[in-house]
Amino acid sequence: MIRQLFATMNDVLDDLILRFPTSSGDEKKMLQQQWDMLKTLSDDIIESWLQFEDKMGMFRDLQQQPAVTEAKAPQKLVGSFIKGQGYFKLQMFKQASEQLEEAVAEYPEFTCVRLFLGMSRMHMRQWNEAQRHFQLIVSTSEETRLQAIAYNALGCIQAIYAHIDQAQHYFLKALEVDPSFTDPQLNLESIQQGSGQLQLQFGSAELQSLVQV
Repeated sequence: MIRQLFATMNDVLDDLILRFPTSSGDEKKMLQQQWDMLKTLSDDIIESWLQFEDKMGMFRDLQQQPAVTEAKAPQKLVGSFIKGQGYFKLQMFKQASEQLEEAVAEYPEFTCVRLFLGMSRMHMRQWNEAQRHFQLIVSTSEETRLQAIAYNALGCIQAIYAHIDQAQHYFLKALEVDPSFTDPQLNLESIQQGSGQLQLQFGSAELQSLVQV
C-alpha cells in the first residue's frame, strides 16, 4: 500500500515537472495547486514517520532491558513506562511524570520506573517529591548503578539547598557504590570550587543509557 502511494505521488510529480515549464495561466495555477497538495501529503508522511521512528526507538530501548515475565511486568506497567520514558526523552517532564506515577502506583517495586519518576520531578524542580523517590531507591535497590544515580541526585538536591556537607556525603556515596560513574565526581569538583554558580550533573543522560527494571 505504501509503495502504491509513493508510486502514484511520483507519477503525479513527474507529470508536474514535465508540464510546468511550458504551462501558462490557469493551467500553471492548477499545477501549482497539485504541487501544494503533494507537499502537504509529503509533510504529513514525514511527521507520521518521525513519530513511528520514535516509537521504534522506545521499543529498541525496551529490548535492552533484562527479560521480564508477563506476570512480573504486566502490560499496563510496560505501556506506562514506555510512554513515560518517551516523554522524558523529549524533555516533556510533566507528561512523563503523569505516566510514570501511574506505573509506580500500581507496581512500586520497579526501581527503574521510580528512578525516571524521581528524575522527572527533579527537572520540574519539585525537590521534596524527587528526594522521596531517590531515598526509597537507595534503601531498597540492589543495583549499584541505579543506587549511584539516586545518591548523585540526592547530592544535587542538597547542593541546591546549600547543604554542602550533606551534598558531598551523597556524591561520595555514589562514587563508593559505582566508581565508574563520573557525574558525582564532577559535582564534587563543582561544589568544592565554591564559585556561586553550581554546574550540577543530575544523571539524566546516564539514566537514559541504562534502562533497567
